[in-house]
Amino acid sequence: MIELAIIGLGKWGLELVKSVNEKSKVVRFNSVISRNPERIKNEAGRYNLSIYKNHKDLLNSKKIDGFVLCTPHSSHEKEIKILSRYKKPIFVEKPLALDSKSAKNIISICKKKKILLAVGQNRRFLETYLFLKKQIKKNKIGKITHIEGSFSGKSSFKDNKKSWRNKISETPLGGMTGKGIHITDLMINLNGKVEKVLARSKKILKNSQLDDSTDLILEFKNGTMGYLSTILATNKYWELKVFGSSGWIKIFNEKDLVQQIGNSKIEHINLKYKNIEKRELEEFAKCIKYNKKFPVDLNEVLENTKLFQASVKSKKLNSKFIKV
Repeated sequence: MIELAIIGLGKWGLELVKSVNEKSKVVRFNSVISRNPERIKNEAGRYNLSIYKNHKDLLNSKKIDGFVLCTPHSSHEKEIKILSRYKKPIFVEKPLALDSKSAKNIISICKKKKILLAVGQNRRFLETYLFLKKQIKKNKIGKITHIEGSFSGKSSFKDNKKSWRNKISETPLGGMTGKGIHITDLMINLNGKVEKVLARSKKILKNSQLDDSTDLILEFKNGTMGYLSTILATNKYWELKVFGSSGWIKIFNEKDLVQQIGNSKIEHINLKYKNIEKRELEEFAKCIKYNKKFPVDLNEVLENTKLFQASVKSKKLNSKFIKV
């Protein structure tokens, strides 16, 4: 059993713990590091987590095989520098960083010290996405000609207004850091680097300090185009569509998959849903055990960070196309 410590037991950190503790045969969390132990003692007790205020106390008391970082985006570089002293594998929630300089620094630190670095892009582990990717690799829809996606919902509006996720410094482009960056990750994984981006981001409802409506127009290095929307001012919506010269394939609501190959009829594909947080953490555990690389390529993570940074710049420059 691979034993992990989580740093940051907020709303999402708790979801990660719940996904594996008492449910996985290969990985579990045994401890948590928190600046406010009193605030999390009930949750920690429920999932049998020992609470520590710092890394030193934890490592003096518990055997752990890796760290899971679920903290504010802007703090990742500083925290990973500290964690790197212990030379243990690190799983960090997306986004890795808010700018490419910080992302490069993190990757360089881990590479230099030969530390496994895994970035939590959980939608990579969707059964529907894995099927879609196989279809594209088999050339079922021909050459990719266009990609569209959307990830929307009111989660940021429902969260505590004092939460770090509702600060402009941590969420500078509406739903991009929480939602949209998942879709751009999949797009880059399927279609390579983005060369130029135009971003629009506005407050439509004006009841939050965050932009609630954001979209991106993308031009990929290979010449194809793409589009993404992420709307906080609506109900949950998730979609990824890939158009090709011989057909198209679409994922809706993460679990439903539809395709049309050539002149055949539109086909609905039924796949069993599996918990993607459990799958990514079990994969992280296997990478630790067998000394493998995590399947989310760090070069793609860096490209996604560059795209996000260019998108923020585009919005600031009144939605001009910006080179990534």
